[in-house]
Amino acid sequence: MTEKYKKLKLDIYVPLQECACQWENFMNRVFEIISPYIQYINHDTKSLHSEKAKKMNLFQKCVIIDGERKISSVYSLKTELPRILEERGLLSKNNNKANGEIR
Repeated sequence: MTEKYKKLKLDIYVPLQECACQWENFMNRVFEIISPYIQYINHDTKSLHSEKAKKMNLFQKCVIIDGERKISSVYSLKTELPRILEERGLLSKNNNKANGEIR
């Protein structure tokens, strides 16, 4: 698998130590957005209170893409995710739908 077709790594940071009512809506919306593209994504849910989150200066629910790009809004994720997948060659630029083959 070449770097161009490598799956996206999504780290979803939420305050796991708090009541789920504080973050379940965010998680539901994230999965609603990533579900059509799930075959091109590796995802992990992480604690916003972890040492890694502190080192990255994360203070709110967010998604980190490939350890670099921070997205705090589900609306931004909805627009950014297809664009990033297009850049990787995993989506067709014409119709913004996932390509049938797994790369």
